[in-house]
Amino acid sequence: MCCRYRLTMGIATELLRTSWEESANRLARRCEGLTDEEYLWPPAADAWTVRPDPERPGRWTYDYDFAPPPPAPVTSISWRLVHLIADNEIYWEYAFGPRARTFPDLEVPSTAREALQDWHSSRRPVSDWLRSATDADLAEPRPSHLGDPRTAGEVVRILLDEQVHHGAEIALLRDLYPRRRDPHASPG
Repeated sequence: MCCRYRLTMGIATELLRTSWEESANRLARRCEGLTDEEYLWPPAADAWTVRPDPERPGRWTYDYDFAPPPPAPVTSISWRLVHLIADNEIYWEYAFGPRARTFPDLEVPSTAREALQDWHSSRRPVSDWLRSATDADLAEPRPSHLGDPRTAGEVVRILLDEQVHHGAEIALLRDLYPRRRDPHASPG
């Protein structure tokens, strides 16, 4: 059964699917017990984070600039989760959907619970597609919000790279959060 499945699905597709699922499972485990305080914690004075949107009462936004200032700001757990959600939704919507929304159209979750739910939901279309995709499907050109078309495999590879990259950063911030120091405390 395993070998027949591999031949039907394709080795490249199976590798992407397995990496997508395993990296998500690792990040989900690392986010167990995430509190709102930790979700919003700015790990540096000039950190990018999520916050109430001053231009749209009742909505939240997150700091972002396509050309971040050097050095790029440190980002909070909330920023990283929202970034994963936004990438999943926009890349997928442009490659496989109606291509109607842009980043500002997306709801930005204000709590850890909402963010984790939204992240799981944003992953679902990718996971579903990978379960039935073949290696030939990976080569199919798809529209992109970045301009030139990209292959379906490139879209998935970008999303996987973002999930692994920001997942590792979230894990590190979770390790640092309980070790944060009161800036007024004496060294010790």
